[in-house]
Amino acid sequence: MGWTKKDTTRLCDQMRRQGRDDDEIADEIRHGSNCSPLAAYRMMSGWSQSEVAERYKEKSGLPLEQATLSRIELWPEGGKAPHASQIIALAEIYGTSPLRLLTPYGFDRLDRHEREILARLRTAQYGTDTLPSPKQPARKPFFTPTAVDHPTSERQVAMAAQRALRFAALAEGTNVGPETLAELSDEVQRIASVYPRSPLHHVLGDLIEAQNIAFVLLEGRQQPNQTKDLYMLAGLLSLMLAKASHDLGDPRAAMKQARTAYVCADNADHNGLRVRIRAQQSLMAYWAGWTSEASRYAQLGRDLATPHTGTAGVWLLAQSARTWAALGHGERASQDLDAATDLQDAAEHDDLDAFGGLMRFARCRQLYYGADTRIWIPGQEEAAEQAAIEAINAYEEAAAGQSDDWAYGDDAGARSDLAFVRATQGDADGAADALSQVLALPVDQRVAGVVASAMRVHGALRDSRFAGSRTANTLRQQIEGYGQASAAALTPGR
Repeated sequence: MGWTKKDTTRLCDQMRRQGRDDDEIADEIRHGSNCSPLAAYRMMSGWSQSEVAERYKEKSGLPLEQATLSRIELWPEGGKAPHASQIIALAEIYGTSPLRLLTPYGFDRLDRHEREILARLRTAQYGTDTLPSPKQPARKPFFTPTAVDHPTSERQVAMAAQRALRFAALAEGTNVGPETLAELSDEVQRIASVYPRSPLHHVLGDLIEAQNIAFVLLEGRQQPNQTKDLYMLAGLLSLMLAKASHDLGDPRAAMKQARTAYVCADNADHNGLRVRIRAQQSLMAYWAGWTSEASRYAQLGRDLATPHTGTAGVWLLAQSARTWAALGHGERASQDLDAATDLQDAAEHDDLDAFGGLMRFARCRQLYYGADTRIWIPGQEEAAEQAAIEAINAYEEAAAGQSDDWAYGDDAGARSDLAFVRATQGDADGAADALSQVLALPVDQRVAGVVASAMRVHGALRDSRFAGSRTANTLRQQIEGYGQASAAALTPGR
């Protein structure tokens, strides 16, 4: 008797009520209807082949004809062998791992190169590294039902970091056309622009997926100029995932991503990317409290920070300034701030500045770094307060103009610096006023740097001069509660 859509729907409903997950359901459909894993996952999702083809194009930016999908769903008993890139994209659509879409027999019959790609990526995104059994569906204990597991933000960045680390030693694979490069470049630009203005979980999935696509493409063979472009894009994506890991309070995963980004920058031979990575590494070490390490990373990129590397050089010098200030070298920090201003005036925007958002070190961000530097230097409280106010005003203008120079994290950092300076001067009311908008940020925007900035204010409010101050006590309690509910605790939607 044939397997109907009604049969599939009834089975799915029954197994979900039992707490069974999608992989178990797909296995049951596969064995009940004697179809391939690819067909089983589509049937479980309730989609037609044409609907999957549309989702494939939306997901990967590449076409997949319905007829092609029909043929690869027959594999390996007939039809056509799928490409690894197709399996990876379909796995993303169905919410499973690539190897779950193949039987062991089907995997063994793939081209050797396609098998190597899938073997390298077998733990990508969902961590499953086994193929469905050719005889019996894999089952979890029936008496311990579990819901479908959606990985947390921390788990996603950790898996991405491990994948990036493995990839650093690999490079061979599939063909790339100019349209694919253009699509990927557009996606990188979109994420770079949206990231600083959106909650992290809104962009994290797209960022991990784009990095995965770039790595898969780099495992292929391209023209030399296309390879350099791919390495640049992969480097930018790894750089942004380094920031994502940092934003979620995982500096070690962040550094893994940054090291992979630098490997890509070297292969692309792109100084602008090298400088941005060094600045990001220094920033991450700075917020992790590794100030000596932060100064070392800034020094590593210093010779490359020229007018030809665009605003990246300004970022590196401004980051170096606040690192030296945190180490107690106020004079050297002031020299770096002056050098950053001089370079800003002389800088020629490079190709990465054109991506905007995270890739452009805007004037408002430079003002914020200036304030963040001066709060560490004794005697510069007034200058720090003025710089913080100027940065806040600049961010408000950027927000009003809907510019991608606005970044909620750096805006919050500037307001926290203003609150810190006022607290160190004994002004609890002024600190509370400056920090009010930071404390009003929703949980999904309370990234690690924002929380750390607020905790600085908490530290300043512990001074003995605030003993008995109701305002200071209330603000301390608010900051403590604020830090306990952060973006790192959220589970992203998929």
